[in-house]
Amino acid sequence: MATVSLRAQFARASEIATVLFASEFHWLVEALGLSACVSPRCRFVCAFRPKQQCPHHVAMDRPLPDRMRAVLERLGPTFVKAGQMLALRPDYVPLEYAEALRSLHDDVPPFPGEQAARLVEEELGKPLSQLFTEFEREPFAAASLSQVHHALLPDGRAVAVKVQRPGIGEQVERDLALLAFLARRLERRRPEALAFRPSAAVAEFAEYTRRELDFRREARTAERVRGLMGGEEEVVVPTVDWERTSQRVLTMELLEGERPAPAEQLREQGLDPEALLRAGARAMLRQIFVHGLFHADPHPGNVLLLPGDRIAFLDFGMFGRLDRRTRRRMGFVFWALVAGEYEAVGEQLLRLSTLRPGADPAGFRSAVSETVEEWFGARSEEYSIARLLLRELALGAGYGVVFPRELLLLARSLVNLESTAAVIDPGLSLAELARPLLPELRRALLLDPKALEEAWRENRFEYFDLVLDLPDLVPELAQRLRDGSTPARQPPDHRPSHGWLGLAGGVLAGALVARLLTRRR
Repeated sequence: MATVSLRAQFARASEIATVLFASEFHWLVEALGLSACVSPRCRFVCAFRPKQQCPHHVAMDRPLPDRMRAVLERLGPTFVKAGQMLALRPDYVPLEYAEALRSLHDDVPPFPGEQAARLVEEELGKPLSQLFTEFEREPFAAASLSQVHHALLPDGRAVAVKVQRPGIGEQVERDLALLAFLARRLERRRPEALAFRPSAAVAEFAEYTRRELDFRREARTAERVRGLMGGEEEVVVPTVDWERTSQRVLTMELLEGERPAPAEQLREQGLDPEALLRAGARAMLRQIFVHGLFHADPHPGNVLLLPGDRIAFLDFGMFGRLDRRTRRRMGFVFWALVAGEYEAVGEQLLRLSTLRPGADPAGFRSAVSETVEEWFGARSEEYSIARLLLRELALGAGYGVVFPRELLLLARSLVNLESTAAVIDPGLSLAELARPLLPELRRALLLDPKALEEAWRENRFEYFDLVLDLPDLVPELAQRLRDGSTPARQPPDHRPSHGWLGLAGGVLAGALVARLLTRRR
């Protein structure tokens, strides 16, 4: 991790405070305790010459949420990434800000191709001529952390080479250190901000950004998804060239296809829009609810439509993971929303949450019910179960109900999937796409011998432990049955702890799994 000087930190804090102040986010400057860092010249212009355009003004003609998005773009790559993460976490910021931040983009000019070539050689330890027969110096895509070049391998295969921006790691570490300091300062100065967990948000962002800066993680995720979806002929994930991949260089198969476009344009290219929509929806739902490893950002720029009505997923820098229990519970929520069984949604969501001290789960249930009722009273073209799910998860912050990051990633992934589908067919909703897939979703959620075997493999030592404890548990259980006593009941809004009943249930479950496996063998 890079060491950051106090002088550099102060200069950066002054830049941030000045841009925020000039763009009329005075309250945030004050809350962060950065008033002293605001440029005196900016203060003078804003106070005494309001009609004069200050060089630090940003998007003054836009509403505050959109202006905040423009401010983050102005402050550079780290803040763009922070805004993109906040767009995934409406429990950290008001929903209107999270929605505005969805359209954050990396408006960054490319860096010189010669620098990219030198970095590739340094990272891979060979001259460029030995690695590629051709390497186009001009990138065909550029973003805040990297840019992508066309290249040809010695065997003639075309590849895309993703190269990290020089010095971006040091720049990100500088900003992360400053953000962590500001988050702690905000919590000390404004205790009411603790409800939105500033330090936790920065820690999560730091982890997410450092992970994205290691291209080997992205490569491993792409390979894993490729393996999981190997039986799906209509789904393509580009292969990784591991010989030419490192922490700061990622080389992958170059796919040629069409970007999502209106249905008529796709038909002119010989593609079937309906088949592509079905393939994309099935692929995402299987990634989420069957495999538990999913592309968390399937926006139009990360999706490619290939001949044969196949769909390709690109850029696995942002992904989500769900364990078996969580994806089953979220599968129930999604199933209920698509099938129109709305009463159970709030209760199922609570089972996935953590309750903070003073939480109001009953209030959360009531708010969810009101939101669902209001949403389904809207016009059909405004209806979106993906946005409804995201809105319900966002409600939790106000009631002390905290959801894991992965669930908000899942909701945002579904919103992006729906937005991508809308490029092809603006009138289509995720509910329409998913309804034909409900039978497959039900089969995936219900227990089968394979799922039981997986549960046995993952939990066999716990089952063995329960069986060995059974002689000590049976007398206690018998005594309770004779006395008619039961363990103290937990409040209905909290998940029960593991008591004697849970242990006995675990023993029975383990015995059932063991018997089934014995029969199969």
